[in-house]
Amino acid sequence: MDEELDILAGKIPYKPQLPSPQQIAAVLAILSLAGPMALGGMPVIPITVQDEQRRRQEEIQQVSESSVGVYQTSSEAEAGLSLSLQRLAHVTREIEGVHTHDVSERDVVSAANRVFTGQVEQKLDGRFRSAFNRVAWDTVDLYILRDSEEYEAGLP
Repeated sequence: MDEELDILAGKIPYKPQLPSPQQIAAVLAILSLAGPMALGGMPVIPITVQDEQRRRQEEIQQVSESSVGVYQTSSEAEAGLSLSLQRLAHVTREIEGVHTHDVSERDVVSAANRVFTGQVEQKLDGRFRSAFNRVAWDTVDLYILRDSEEYEAGLP
C-alpha cells in the first residue's frame, strides 16, 4: 500500500492554493492578540478616563490594605515590629503626657481608651490608630514568617 502512495505522489502534481481573505484576516487577528501574550503582556484594550480613574483608586486601596507580607524573613519582621513599637510608644507618650522613657502596657491601654472615646485631638488620634494598626500587622507578619521558617527547618 505504501508503494501505491509513492507511485501516486509522483503523478499528482502539487498545486499551491492561496489563502482566502477570511483566512488572512483570522490569522492577523490571532497574531495581534497572541503576539503580546506570547511576550508576557496583554493586548492593549482602549479604556475610558473613568475606567482608568477607577483602576487607580482600586490600586491605591489594595496597596493600603496590603500590609502583611512586607517582610521576607523573621529578622526583618522583628526589626519592623521594633520600629512600630517605638512609634506607638512615642505617640502614647504624647497622648498620656508621660515624660519618662519607659511606656507601660497600662499607658498604651489608657491612650487607646482616650483615643477611642474621642478625648484626643484629631492629629494624635490618626497617628495613634496608624501606629497601633502597624504594630498589629507587623506582629501577624512576624508570627507567619516564624511559623514558615520553623516548618522549612523541620523538612528533611
